[in-house]
Amino acid sequence: MRIMDMTIVADPGLGRARALVAMARPSQVALIVLVWSSGVLLGVARPDTPAIRPADLGVALVLLLAAAVAAHWANEAADAETDAGSVRTRFSGGSGALARSDMGASLPLRLSLGLAVTVAITGVIAVVVGALTVAAAFLLGAGLAGGLAYSLPPVAAMRRGWGEVLNMLLGALLLPLFGVAVVRGGIDPLDVLAFLPFAAVTLGSVMATAWPDRMADAATGKRTLQVRWRPRRLRGVYAALAAMWLCSTLLAIAVEAAPPLAAAAGLLVLPLVVLGAVRYTRTEDPWPSVVAMVGSIALMTVALAVVMV
Repeated sequence: MRIMDMTIVADPGLGRARALVAMARPSQVALIVLVWSSGVLLGVARPDTPAIRPADLGVALVLLLAAAVAAHWANEAADAETDAGSVRTRFSGGSGALARSDMGASLPLRLSLGLAVTVAITGVIAVVVGALTVAAAFLLGAGLAGGLAYSLPPVAAMRRGWGEVLNMLLGALLLPLFGVAVVRGGIDPLDVLAFLPFAAVTLGSVMATAWPDRMADAATGKRTLQVRWRPRRLRGVYAALAAMWLCSTLLAIAVEAAPPLAAAAGLLVLPLVVLGAVRYTRTEDPWPSVVAMVGSIALMTVALAVVMV
C-alpha cells in the first residue's frame, strides 16, 4: 500500500535520526494501523469471539509497527537508486530522505534486518507466554518475510513484475486478517471475503501510484507491470479490478461476510473507483485511486466501530 508521505524535509543536511523517521514513512504506518484495526473490529464483531485482553492487543500492535518499519527501511535502502532518479510526487518516489541525509543505504538496511530478527524472536516469545496466538504469529511472520522479500534479494519482487500483487496480498489481505487472528485465534473464509473488495481497490491504487515511477524503474532495471505492459493492457487490468471490487462487495453483502453496514460502506467510493479507471495511465496523478483505497477501508472501519457501539 502506498499513500502520500507526509514527512517532507526541505533542508539538504537532513540528520540521520530524522531521515530514519522519514524513511519509516509515518503516513503509511498510520494506514497500516487503520487496516489492522479494521481486522480487529471485524473479529470483535463476530458472535463467538472470546474475551479480549488489551495487553495482547498492545503486544500485537507493537510487533506490527516494528515489522512495518523494518520493511520500509529495507525498501528505502533497496530502492535508493531508483528513488534518486524519480520525480517525487505526493504519492510516489519514496520518502526522499536517504538522498537528503549523510548516510548510505547500508545503515537503514542493517537496521531493517536487525529489527526484523528482533520481531521474529519477540513473536516466538509472545506465543510461548500466550500473548499471541499461533495463527496470528504465523500471519505476522509471513507479513514480515513478505515485506522484506518485496524489496530485497534473492526475491526482490518489486523488480520482477509481481511486486504490485505481493504488495496487495500483504497490505490488503494478510494485514487485516492478522487483526482478526489476534482477537479470534484464527480466520475463516468469511474473513477473507470481507476484505476482498479492499484487496481489489488496493491493487488498483498500487498500480496507479507506480505509474509515475515507470521511467525511473525502467532505467534501473525494475520490471514492474507499468514497465512491462502497454497502457491499454494496464487499463484493462484496472477495469477488471474495478469490476472485481464491485462484485466482491455485493457478494460480501449477500453472504454477510461482515455486518451489513460495514460490508456496504465501501460502495460510497464507487465514483472514485470509476474516476481512477478513467484517469489511469492518462495522467501522472493517481489521487482518485489512492483516495478510493483509503476511503474504502476507513469507511469499513468506522462502520464496524458504529456496529460495536
